[in-house]
Amino acid sequence: MTTTVITRERSTVPKTVLFPLLLIPMFLGGIDSTLFNSIAYDLPVLNDSWRLWFIDGYTIALAASIVLGSRLGARLGPGVTLAIGLSVFAVAGAAPALLHTPDAWTATRFVQGFGYALIVSSVASVIGGLPSTAERTLGYTLWITTYAIGAGSGPLIGRALVDIDAYTLLFWLPAGVAVVMMALAALLLRDIDLGQAVSSKIDIASSALALLGFGLFVAGLQSHGAALWRILATAAGCAVLAIFTVRQLRSRDPLIDVRMLDFSRLGAPSLALVVGSACYTGSVLLFSAEADSLLAILPVSVLALWVSLGSFAFHKLQSRFSPIHMLQVSLATCALGLVLAAYVGLWPASFVIGLGVGVSMASGDSYLLGSVPPKDIARAAALQETSLAVGAALGVAGFGGIFAATGSIVGTAVIAAGIVVVVVWAIRFNRGVFAA
Repeated sequence: MTTTVITRERSTVPKTVLFPLLLIPMFLGGIDSTLFNSIAYDLPVLNDSWRLWFIDGYTIALAASIVLGSRLGARLGPGVTLAIGLSVFAVAGAAPALLHTPDAWTATRFVQGFGYALIVSSVASVIGGLPSTAERTLGYTLWITTYAIGAGSGPLIGRALVDIDAYTLLFWLPAGVAVVMMALAALLLRDIDLGQAVSSKIDIASSALALLGFGLFVAGLQSHGAALWRILATAAGCAVLAIFTVRQLRSRDPLIDVRMLDFSRLGAPSLALVVGSACYTGSVLLFSAEADSLLAILPVSVLALWVSLGSFAFHKLQSRFSPIHMLQVSLATCALGLVLAAYVGLWPASFVIGLGVGVSMASGDSYLLGSVPPKDIARAAALQETSLAVGAALGVAGFGGIFAATGSIVGTAVIAAGIVVVVVWAIRFNRGVFAA
């Protein structure tokens, strides 16, 4: 297959302008990662399982299209792709303020998730294309910090606006910021060209299969609908995902290289990313289920902010544990935090779960990307981002479905902790050799 590479033309925008232009959208993404999880039970239009679909529609679309977004970015250029992503994010984000049915709200979230996939892939491309290692390191550090601050702010902003009966501002304000950033991106970044291969395959059919299969699979975890239909949805989702997998195995340029999962060294980190991400989004939803004030929602903000310390904690702890034990300890910490949430309180649980999630994500990222040769880094990164998005959707659906069935925070936390313990036990059988 012939690969066409075009001349590299990096941004001449000063870093004092470039970094805010890239990171403000990440701040919006951080807010979104916790905002609707934390107030889903207080939005008047949503009912039953629609509140879970409203949250999950976003992450399902993100998981199914983030790699497609990077391919589009290679064709159009990251500046143009960022502007398009922000425009989609803004329009879909504001739409619920004008709509009044749960299914219409949910449809807009699927569209908004696709817009955010374009945003993430564009920002990652621009930061990864910075000319010096120091600039790239600074960019990634600011990305993580900005996203974490947004995630910590989301529950507080949501609760404050819900309490004053101004929840529609939760749709208008982010959309307004996105429109301003879209205009600036179109003006300042339209000529950025990172010299990426423009012949990368734009496999829309595979993205559609991933969206349909994962959506049906998640539907089986939701509390909406009869048990028989949910079982059938899960079975159908597995069948569609099997078709997606076969398609990827036969492709010379797959969206997600599932062949990489044949190597045990990539299976455990990917699983840790999925479970860690699921514990994060599920815990945010669970902790917020009965929160009715700013003080009651503070543990959720603490949990979100504490996750950002995971990278620092991982680098301090990795010398004391083998890689497999590092993954096990981090996930076991998540399980311990869920038990604390059930029997002790949300405040200690928020610190413990946040630390466990942060370390599991940092270790999963490091071992996944560090265990492949340089030529496979891009495909490993696609697997990494998809694992995080898949975990985010499964966490909301899983925790939300269990909570709907049990009606109990204690019961949900204990069942979720038991599932995490099973994953911890399963990881011990991995025989791969990790590198960070």
